Amino acid sequence: MSDQRSGGRSLKTAAEALTSLRYLAAARDGVTAEGLAVEIGKSSATARYLLNTLCQEGYARRDGHTGVYRLSDAPPWGDPWGAAEEDATDGIEAPDVVEPRPLRRHDDPVSRYELPESLADAVTELYWRTRQRSYLARWDGDATVIVDARGHQGLARIPDLRERIPVAQAHALAVTKALVATSSEIEELLLAQPDRTAFTATTITTTPGLEREFARVRRDGVAVDREEFAEGFCCVGAPIVAPDGRVAASIAVSSPARRFAQDGDALTTAVREVAATAMREWRARVAADRIDDDEEGVRPA
Repeated sequence: MSDQRSGGRSLKTAAEALTSLRYLAAARDGVTAEGLAVEIGKSSATARYLLNTLCQEGYARRDGHTGVYRLSDAPPWGDPWGAAEEDATDGIEAPDVVEPRPLRRHDDPVSRYELPESLADAVTELYWRTRQRSYLARWDGDATVIVDARGHQGLARIPDLRERIPVAQAHALAVTKALVATSSEIEELLLAQPDRTAFTATTITTTPGLEREFARVRRDGVAVDREEFAEGFCCVGAPIVAPDGRVAASIAVSSPARRFAQDGDALTTAVREVAATAMREWRARVAADRIDDDEEGVRPA
């Protein structure tokens, strides 16, 4: 029974990922999260999470202008799709093995987590609680990547906010400050930047000022930017800490400054509570999987 619960869950997720790959390969014009959701019988949030995971791992790419996903030109190991099979069929001697291109820095412990699918539900929950744009982000190599987001048509967007946020902007956004403050590796990288842009009059740019800001984030458990990246917009973010104690992601909500002036406390509470619930559920899932593995190990042959 335990084997069905843990192994079945993993096999089902793997099957959905393979179905997504086949769907991407067959769609010359690309696919949307909504289209994939219909194909696999899941919610749009789950489909978007699957597609973003395929992008992170090098199997797919997303058009930043249209939001359409397409199969990457080549799989992560570098050869064109099907090239290895064609070489073997033609009887041609295989070339020297080429090292796979690194998807993430080998010395970067922050990027190594496979984020649980439940975090997509957390982003949805945060959006429904606040009715403001909500984001899930993770650190990837040398930048913060927004891997999931929620919002509705007509809801104000932070100007110039891109899916991939470089370290040169990380000091000015709550979604990135939540990651920086809880990872000594990222904080060291950010503080090593020689020049930091003052995007607005309230952007914190000095090293002592940022050190105090990150200490406050660690103390309060949330990061806040008050029109520090774009005038007229505020953001609240909280770190998502993996069961082993390392930061794995951040979850955040953005709002117009006028709304934040009225409801800042409520928005902060929502971010803090949704993050806490997401981390608690992640720990519970990992603990349950360990129990299943232990039971499997002692099961008589």
